[in-house]
Amino acid sequence: MKRRDLWLLAAGALSAGPGVAMAQSTATIDQSGTGLSAAVAQGQHPGQSVTIEQIGSAGGVDVAQDAPHAAVDITLTGDALRADIVQQGDALAAVTLAMEGSDGTVGVRQTGAPGGSNIASIWQSGQANSALVTQQADAGAANHVGLLQDGIGNIAMLTQTGAGNALDVTQQGNDNLAAIDQIGTGLILQILQEGGASIGITQTGSR
Repeated sequence: MKRRDLWLLAAGALSAGPGVAMAQSTATIDQSGTGLSAAVAQGQHPGQSVTIEQIGSAGGVDVAQDAPHAAVDITLTGDALRADIVQQGDALAAVTLAMEGSDGTVGVRQTGAPGGSNIASIWQSGQANSALVTQQADAGAANHVGLLQDGIGNIAMLTQTGAGNALDVTQQGNDNLAAIDQIGTGLILQILQEGGASIGITQTGSR
């Protein structure tokens, strides 16, 4: 878990602290079992935060936040688990997600306004896990995705649109696949693949 902790440090810098009702809200959910689901919707006020821990199988987590300075911290342990996260507003949002198990899926969509930055930090360990991350921002935003997949047959599909965006992807194991699409200016891409992996990269724009 030390590796995971290192990967999640960046997103922690944008995490919001506990809030006050009607101004800032904090949702904390702990679940253990089979076929569980958790859904959280937050909006209007800055500094919303969600912390979810789910242990079991065939479970699902859905989070929607519509405010700046929003933060999501999710830990999933088990097989066939799913997480879908949507953050929109004036940016400065953060997602940290750790998934340990097999056949899990993660979907993250972050959108923002000029001058804002979103961060998605994802750690997956196991087999046949997938991560789909989309970041869209207007001029002046510098979004960042840090993704670590450790296992066999994992899939990463990453899309960034805007200026000054960065992707840092590490896949360890066999038969992993990464598909990356960056559109904008001042783009940064760093990839490490170990063990029979395949990758497709499209960059449109200029440094």
